[in-house]
Amino acid sequence: MNESSVAACDVVHLGDVETLDSVTSGRLVTLSRAGVTGELFCSCTDRSAHVYLQRGRVAWASDCKHRRAFTAHLKQHAGLPTDTIEAVVGDCRATKRPIGETLIERKLATEEQVRAALRHQIGLALHIGECRGEGTGVFLPRNYQDYDVRFTFDASEIVSEEGLAANQPARCSQR
Repeated sequence: MNESSVAACDVVHLGDVETLDSVTSGRLVTLSRAGVTGELFCSCTDRSAHVYLQRGRVAWASDCKHRRAFTAHLKQHAGLPTDTIEAVVGDCRATKRPIGETLIERKLATEEQVRAALRHQIGLALHIGECRGEGTGVFLPRNYQDYDVRFTFDASEIVSEEGLAANQPARCSQR
């Protein structure tokens, strides 16, 4: 499944999240329902976001503006010192293990703290409020390691489908 589109890049409120545009938000819901694994890359003139799906669930997301949102949230809410979290991140990069699961195994954070930090990072990546002009959304199938389903999110947890239906602006068209 390789999908590509260009859409007018208007900010759309979906629940409590402002997203890139309703076409990209709709694509996220569609990809989630299809149970795909891969990367949804969304971009506008000054912003971009990567949303990583695993079997239709949002595993994580990132954008260039909030690169350390996950670890910053854990530092603030789990009280983790910078050197501790940087050591865990380094270990996880070397061993290709998930950071959140490693933090829990080492009893440095709780499951709730890791889920909250992931949800925070995903929300920031999708909050592309400065986006104006033409936007693009491309889905690229990818194979990732398996993430524990406890640390992934259904698209409906991220994007309100009711908000999606109510906020489909006529000016947001797929080309």
